[in-house]
Amino acid sequence: MSQHQHSHIASEPSHQPPAQGKWIAKFFGHMHNTEVWASHLPRIPGYISALAIVGVILVIASFTGPWAGSSPFKFISLLVGFLLALPALVMGGFALRKWKYAQQLRKEILDSIQWRGDENVLDIGCGSGLLLNGAAMRLTNGKATGIDIWADHSGGGNFALLMKNAQAEGVADKIHFKEADARKMPFEDSSFDIVVSSGALHHITRSLEDHDKLTREIARVLKPGGQIAMWDISHMVEATSLKLKSFGVKTEVKRTPSYLGFDMSMLTGRKTGKA
Repeated sequence: MSQHQHSHIASEPSHQPPAQGKWIAKFFGHMHNTEVWASHLPRIPGYISALAIVGVILVIASFTGPWAGSSPFKFISLLVGFLLALPALVMGGFALRKWKYAQQLRKEILDSIQWRGDENVLDIGCGSGLLLNGAAMRLTNGKATGIDIWADHSGGGNFALLMKNAQAEGVADKIHFKEADARKMPFEDSSFDIVVSSGALHHITRSLEDHDKLTREIARVLKPGGQIAMWDISHMVEATSLKLKSFGVKTEVKRTPSYLGFDMSMLTGRKTGKA
């Protein structure tokens, strides 16, 4: 199983930025941590947690330490302690809010499916494993397969994060991953009982041609009688619904709460014919 490799070409800068500017850039680079922004599970990097612990100690010391009675030292200790703890507070708040939304979304998507427990499930653009792991939890002897190509524009996930999340949710031995383009899937016709996807459509379909290829592939790999559930930006979901209908998949679209200012919708459906 190979991981997608990225190449980085660095050019020699014409001048060096001030040391202070480099430190600030580095700080915000650390704040944009893959496990915080790309994962559906709430995490805070270890070094940020360590800084927060030091910060809390300084805040406590400002009231109880040897310099508690000295206004200048007390103020400095309190200020430094707060600044050290601030990144963890910001990251923690964001991660918990994102996790709560993701859990509600996952439940709604997977609850729309009628499960037996022995299905072959495909998660298109599985990312950090939100739906892939959730589907695996609902299977008894079925199989949950995820595909992704880890494109730079698609959220910053990677295989290591996917497996780390699967291990955290106790389904690492129940999922399968294949690095594959959803516009040309390496699967036989009628391979899957269920196809799911969350937030991947607008990354995959960057042109009408891409959209045609994706919807045709979904209809091809879905078994007759198979179910589908997809969530994304509303106009993308509505267009996908219309196209899937032309390929023999009966679909319905329902609006869901907005996300990051975007109108979002969920598509559910079933391919015509008997399983």
